[in-house]
Amino acid sequence: MTRGVWVEALARLILELEGFSVEQTRLRLERNGVSLAEVDILARKNGEAYAVEVKSGRVSVTDVRQVYANAALLGAKPLLIARGFSDEAAKATAEELGVKVLLIPDYVYFVDTEELLRLVEEAVALTLEKLLSVSPANLSPPEVEVVKAIASSSSFEEAARRLGVSTDALGKAVEALREKGAITLHSPFRLLRLQCKLLLLSL
Repeated sequence: MTRGVWVEALARLILELEGFSVEQTRLRLERNGVSLAEVDILARKNGEAYAVEVKSGRVSVTDVRQVYANAALLGAKPLLIARGFSDEAAKATAEELGVKVLLIPDYVYFVDTEELLRLVEEAVALTLEKLLSVSPANLSPPEVEVVKAIASSSSFEEAARRLGVSTDALGKAVEALREKGAITLHSPFRLLRLQCKLLLLSL
């Protein structure tokens, strides 16, 4: 796996852990048949679209302005994923333009292939453990409906629509299920959905 592909895969993981859903990658922006730019990732969170630029190093003022301009063309919010800022000017520009920045942990660049494999295996084992640690006892009929809606939806927003409630109301219902121990995962949504499917099988 090349460094660029690895960084993009890592960026997708970071987005999903932060509650974003990745909708498209390498989205070309065109006007009247003329190519204007390319957005690395189009993501969505809480109903809002984000134009995401991924950098393997630290971002400059030019990088900040680029993601801001691309986001404006797309009608989305600007977001950068990088190791940090190259200088204070870049940081100040991001704050001024409202560009959100998610940081890539430095340690990910210092693991060899064997260590990376071990970390991935541990992450998979931990995720499976959380997925399977469901407790279906004492679920009320409305709570079962919440679980069914999540299990059959492609996004949190869709689940809320199925139930005819706001995403805030659904969030509170999910939190109540967590307090009962019925579910244990927060994000990304596809893992929450999978856990709800497993929960339905145990009912």
